[in-house]
Amino acid sequence: MKILFVNPACLDKRVTSDDDHKVVPIGLYYMAALLLENKFDARILNLASPAGMDGQKTQSRQDSNDPGNDPVLAFTAVIKKEKPDFIGFSVTNPSRINAQACARAARKILPHAWIVFGGPAPGFLGDYLLKTCPEIDIIVRGEGESTCLALVKSIKKGKSFKGKNGKGIKGILFRENNKIIDTGPAEPIQDLDSLVHPSKYFVFQHLSMSRGCPGRCTFCNSPKFWGASGIRFHSAQWFAMEIQALVKKGITHFYISDDTFTMDRDRVIEFCGLIISAGITITWNAISRVDYIDKELLSHMRKAGCIQISFGVESGAEKIKKVLGKPMSNEKCIQAFSLTLSHGIMPRAYFIYGSPGETWDTIQESMDLLIKLRPLGTIFYMLVIFPGTHLYKYALEKGLVTHEIWDQNIEDLPWFTLDDNLDFPQVKAFGDKLRQTFYTNLNQFADSIDLVEDKSLYPFHADFLSRLAMTFSHGEYANDPRIKDPDKIAETLFNRSLTYSPQPRAFLGIAMLLQKNKNFDQAVTLFEKGLDHFPGNKDLCMGMGICLMNQGRFKKALAFFTPFRNESGMGHFINICNSQDTHHESRL
Repeated sequence: MKILFVNPACLDKRVTSDDDHKVVPIGLYYMAALLLENKFDARILNLASPAGMDGQKTQSRQDSNDPGNDPVLAFTAVIKKEKPDFIGFSVTNPSRINAQACARAARKILPHAWIVFGGPAPGFLGDYLLKTCPEIDIIVRGEGESTCLALVKSIKKGKSFKGKNGKGIKGILFRENNKIIDTGPAEPIQDLDSLVHPSKYFVFQHLSMSRGCPGRCTFCNSPKFWGASGIRFHSAQWFAMEIQALVKKGITHFYISDDTFTMDRDRVIEFCGLIISAGITITWNAISRVDYIDKELLSHMRKAGCIQISFGVESGAEKIKKVLGKPMSNEKCIQAFSLTLSHGIMPRAYFIYGSPGETWDTIQESMDLLIKLRPLGTIFYMLVIFPGTHLYKYALEKGLVTHEIWDQNIEDLPWFTLDDNLDFPQVKAFGDKLRQTFYTNLNQFADSIDLVEDKSLYPFHADFLSRLAMTFSHGEYANDPRIKDPDKIAETLFNRSLTYSPQPRAFLGIAMLLQKNKNFDQAVTLFEKGLDHFPGNKDLCMGMGICLMNQGRFKKALAFFTPFRNESGMGHFINICNSQDTHHESRL
């Protein structure tokens, strides 16, 4: 029996550099790994990314200017070849249109295949989707591993879902005699460590140690999706083993996607200790809340590789925070950002605008808070609502919306469309003003970094400052017109990095800035200093080689390239050096 899990494409093309919409949900890896462990043939197709299935490229409209690149066509090509018996879609509101289109295509090509929808959208719109998309056979609600395995085993045995057999599997919805049958919630998996390690079969970067969230944000459906069973955790040992297995497969940076990673402080400290004692060099980002961090915890996290923590600040106005279910005071937010930054971890702020009751006065309060937070990264979201959230429930109860709104080709439902006191030009202006406040003050934020005086953290401070500097010299801030003199900011940060500890990225960054200004002799001197500290460092050797090429010293440059002749892209520079050296000799 062949099972194909599918991550559908979102409806709209993204305008930001955030690639989260392209990532396969971790739940698909868990389910596919469980089925593989039970001797089923299970594969994953990612229609949201050109990575496709098992590393093979598929067409993706998000990543191509060719209008013919349609994810439905990519999907049909795969199912014609693979002929799966069971197709399971992990569906969000933004991807539901593509998921339904693929389901219709699958029914025509494989009329006897089982088509199953799971994920957040079906979890809260199960009845609606079964009524509007007749191609769907079954909806899986909530946590899917146990339910999916039971489904596949039942289908393989040829059992019907009518009567007792269907109702014996908890956590599903299906049609019977023109009625929708809901078998009730499945029992949550209490021992998450009993699940198969997805890393045994797959390679990925996004992972999570917990399921559930202590928060009650009115715009988020995560608590309701995971149910009332409480928050559950992997052990620190299981989670560390998962990361170590992925490191062995070549992954060195991770996105830890827990809603609130640090809510179990002792578990996080234990995990960090395991990573440190294993001696593996990784970096990772996490998400947390401002009331779930402290000095000791941050020190452990930084030494274990944490380089960024995102916090949901949302607003600086008390009345807006109350509407959004965010009870943390502004002072607590300011303290958390300062503490995080002082340990060499980049604090990133999430802000929401366009909430019920939003005015220019509340936006000013958010701007005032932003300046006090001094974040080094931000994400600004217009408030949109989804099924499963308190705000969506409120809108339903007040008659502001019905489920039929999802008949439209829309990804989400902006709050301003339901609010007589808000409109798009005004809400857009709110967002523009918040972004302008961040970018025009970012140079001051970078200049005012105050790092904790802890010598054990000095090498991490050097890494942090040089990493941040690179975002100004060559990264996302380098060419942003809203940022004044990013090269100067970068140079200051690179030099400050070297006051804490020798850091190859800092030597490289300063030398590249010198090259940019045609100061090749000074750049060579700095590369030499860097290589004295880090002999054989690939990036420094490559930078030195390029700098020497700019001086016309091709033979000497060649010596820095040849040790890495088998590295991708290095052959280009070697060929240039060889041809130029030969040309020079022929002239002699």
